[in-house]
Amino acid sequence: MNMSNTVTMTTVEIAELTGKRHDNVLRDARAVVSQVNALKSEAIETVYTDGRSREKPMLVLDKHLTFTLITGYDTGLRHNVVGRWIELEQAANPAFAAQAITETLKDLQSRVDAMAPVYDEHVHKGRTVGYSWREACRLADIDHPDKLLALMVTQGKARKTTQGHTQLHPRYEQAGFIKTLKPSNLVVSRNGGHLFKITHKGLNEWLKTKASTMNTAVTEAAKPKAVQDDHGYVVEIAGENTSRMTTTDL
Repeated sequence: MNMSNTVTMTTVEIAELTGKRHDNVLRDARAVVSQVNALKSEAIETVYTDGRSREKPMLVLDKHLTFTLITGYDTGLRHNVVGRWIELEQAANPAFAAQAITETLKDLQSRVDAMAPVYDEHVHKGRTVGYSWREACRLADIDHPDKLLALMVTQGKARKTTQGHTQLHPRYEQAGFIKTLKPSNLVVSRNGGHLFKITHKGLNEWLKTKASTMNTAVTEAAKPKAVQDDHGYVVEIAGENTSRMTTTDL
């Protein structure tokens, strides 16, 4: 995109250039915007119309945020995005010369080099000590980590110990998504009382891929709903802020 000769790129176009799903690119872009406290002028929330004439959200990113976003992508994907960016700058400025292209590539490389140690530390942390539950949920763009964990307990996917600690079902460790902690581990007290840490695999292959579904499940669980006994009588109204509700409120 070219708004008043200011070159920008949308998350839709980045998704097309990289072959990634747009919802995943949008999620990654929003995480970057949140982590760097980007200004509204640097990342503009807007909508586009998909192939089925539906309005969907997208972000319009400036050069800095575009390059920051693609830092975590592999060389081939970065190459595609940078190539398109050069085309956009040439269109915005007909006098754009080979020297400008060189400077653009140097700029990108310097940003990648600057981000690489942070990215490596992030990956190293996930592969060694792991992420806390709330930290992993923040990185995965999960809105309500505590409510999600409580929902997992009610679904039998997690449980509370007699000491008040939270454990996840063993299948999550078997899948490589978590590392379990012993109650005696000093990290537990700083980890919200959770007897687990999220691994790099758990963050990327579990939480990030299911973030949308998890957010929807938490929202649905919060809605008031009648709980019936075996005879069909309403014995409880479950959900958030339902302590004084009656069946007539449903």
